[in-house]
Amino acid sequence: MPLYVPTSAPTPSKTFARSSTPTTAIAITKLTKSWTDNNDQLKQLWAAQVETDRQIQAAEEAQRQLEADQDAAEAARVAEEEKLEAEKKKPKLGDFDVNNARLSSNDDISSLKLSRNDENQLTVQSGPASSTHKNMARDEHLTWRQFSLGSNRYIKEIVRAGWPRVHVEALTQFFYSLEQHDLHNIEGDGENILKIYADRIRSEWFRTLGSSQSFNIAIIEEKIMSKISDEYFTKKRSSQPPVELSFR
Repeated sequence: MPLYVPTSAPTPSKTFARSSTPTTAIAITKLTKSWTDNNDQLKQLWAAQVETDRQIQAAEEAQRQLEADQDAAEAARVAEEEKLEAEKKKPKLGDFDVNNARLSSNDDISSLKLSRNDENQLTVQSGPASSTHKNMARDEHLTWRQFSLGSNRYIKEIVRAGWPRVHVEALTQFFYSLEQHDLHNIEGDGENILKIYADRIRSEWFRTLGSSQSFNIAIIEEKIMSKISDEYFTKKRSSQPPVELSFR
């Protein structure tokens, strides 16, 4: 836009004014009026151009704001869809009584595995030992190193899958307590007893989630550990099938 600088109409010098004839004065008046009219027209054009530029700038700003609002709305929609999709994939786990350490079942349900259902949701499946998946080893059949490495991987997987924090923390404490248990001092046999305990208690915990029989797996039940220990050594001495345990 050309820069317009308003000016005043030219004023004839005093000498020129004194020597002017009436005809000259008329000419000067016409010239002054012509300049003034032209100057007023330029002012109007300038003001109109300024207003046009202002309107264009306002329209561009409004368009940018509209596009920003649309982008924000689209981002919010996508985020909500992703959140809902993630919720669908989370495992459906029942609550448990964090203050209860007592078990209430004598069922042999010591097999446990993670799988996905038809809706791609991560679930936990358990069942009788006789129906254990052919490719899934029970905890008690692993070496302690395999059990330890497997438990670490297990925790990472359930965190990645979005399990509830309280469930993750309970299982983390459970595995840590087994790692620190005094039975490790009994060479060989102690770790075998701990693996049997883990195998049975973990499955029982999953089975009772969301029910009145639920319990906190993080609390090591030493009475159950003692029963498993007695069973283990009885079997070792007699080579007879283990005595069925009651968790009541």
